[in-house]
Amino acid sequence: MAYIQEHHKEVLGSLIEPFERNKRKSFKTHLKIGEKEEFTELIHPGNKNNPPPQLNEKTVLTSEELIQNNILNGGSFSEKCFLWVIDELTVKMIWEKTPNELRSAAVPERPYVCHTNITGCGKAYLGGEMYFCEDNNIYVNFRSDRYGNPETKEKKQMAIQYMKDCGYKNIIETKFEI
Repeated sequence: MAYIQEHHKEVLGSLIEPFERNKRKSFKTHLKIGEKEEFTELIHPGNKNNPPPQLNEKTVLTSEELIQNNILNGGSFSEKCFLWVIDELTVKMIWEKTPNELRSAAVPERPYVCHTNITGCGKAYLGGEMYFCEDNNIYVNFRSDRYGNPETKEKKQMAIQYMKDCGYKNIIETKFEI
């Protein structure tokens, strides 16, 4: 099973617009230039049941980096982070350090892709960050100011279950706060 199924959708609920669950940000005021464009050629569809092509020896998280960056307790490490989104079809991911020239020109301190670059600024069920670690675990959080912050534990569990249904193993949810 690779594409999202009805039993996944029932728990995940409705697709949401970017920032819809964010109490501090809105689509109208926080979406910047370069954040609507979809990076189609660099987005990895999770239904391929394999790691994204950008995953290599430089982007695999080491066990030491896992601890140093406090990933399990909500820390992050952008050098090794992959952004993920579950849209109407599947889970999609992209390396967080993928350059975004348009965004860089408008927001120099944020020269890389964001979650809306995965969806083309469209709707999604959920989004967050993931780390592929050398210990063969995939560490996942729901930290996305655009698509994260699910209302229920069941939604989180279903998102993780869906990733497992796509063939990903050893998924561990980490803590997060938006």
